[in-house]
Amino acid sequence: MLDKANGLLGKTVIHPSHVPAVHALHVATHEEYTDAMAILADDTGGVRPSHYANKMNELRPHRTWAEGVLRRSRAFGVLREGHTFVDVLAATSAL
Repeated sequence: MLDKANGLLGKTVIHPSHVPAVHALHVATHEEYTDAMAILADDTGGVRPSHYANKMNELRPHRTWAEGVLRRSRAFGVLREGHTFVDVLAATSAL
């Protein structure tokens, strides 16, 4: 979680049992995806409040971040609102 918070998204997996955990942590949260889509929907610049009302999104400075979230969401998916990577791990361990 700290790696993700600090922008470190790549991981080296040394055992196949680690793959589900790494993949689960790469799934975009609903909040990340919602913010990214709002940032990418407008290119006029300025600042907009997050749908979650817990931050302000700067449209131009955050654009690169938003593009990265969109790429990650295409590769790993997007969590439903209110779900976390723990839910993904629980679902994969049930298989």
